[in-house]
Amino acid sequence: MKIFNVVGDSNTGKTKLIQKLIQELKGRGYSAGVIKLCSQGFTVDPEGKDSWVFMESGADGVAMISPDRFALQKRGGEATAQALAEKYFKEIDIIFIEGGQKEKGIKKIEVLRKGISEKLKCLPDDILAVVSDVDVKINKPVFHPREINEIADFLESIEDYEEPQISLEINGIPVSANPFVQKIITNIVSGITDSLDGIQKNPRNIRLSVNKK
Repeated sequence: MKIFNVVGDSNTGKTKLIQKLIQELKGRGYSAGVIKLCSQGFTVDPEGKDSWVFMESGADGVAMISPDRFALQKRGGEATAQALAEKYFKEIDIIFIEGGQKEKGIKKIEVLRKGISEKLKCLPDDILAVVSDVDVKINKPVFHPREINEIADFLESIEDYEEPQISLEINGIPVSANPFVQKIITNIVSGITDSLDGIQKNPRNIRLSVNKK
């Protein structure tokens, strides 16, 4: 699985870029998905539809299932796009996260457009590449929006995203834990299990669920 965070101001062409890349990558045999960050909120169904009524009535979760797809809504704003990708999109080859300049842990493809946004806003160390129709001075790959094949080639060359050692959920909401927290949890749980009689030492996988009263 590869994860790319596509960021940029409104009307710079992020959605169109992702759309064209999906078409190109699908043609190369990859599966592709998108997680869109909606700072102003969103609705899956128009007002008055059943799922809208259920959520407005206070339901904590609503799922819609048809023969060829399903949609899931759950209350809670703690989840990060990265954590959602790790939980729900594991079988997808390439995932684009649209928006979320402050999203941590994922390298960013920043999109610039003449007359809209012509200066980089992300820190150079956070940038994987830039897509721009204006000149940009940065020691990272820079592509023109028309260079879809070249951008796809570049994305193919990037190593797969390495999933974290720890999968953390709080009240059913997936949460990304930083490397320091992951190391602490791993060491504590491993120390406990290693002290138990009849348990394999240094197991590859440990699943722990804590229900607080």
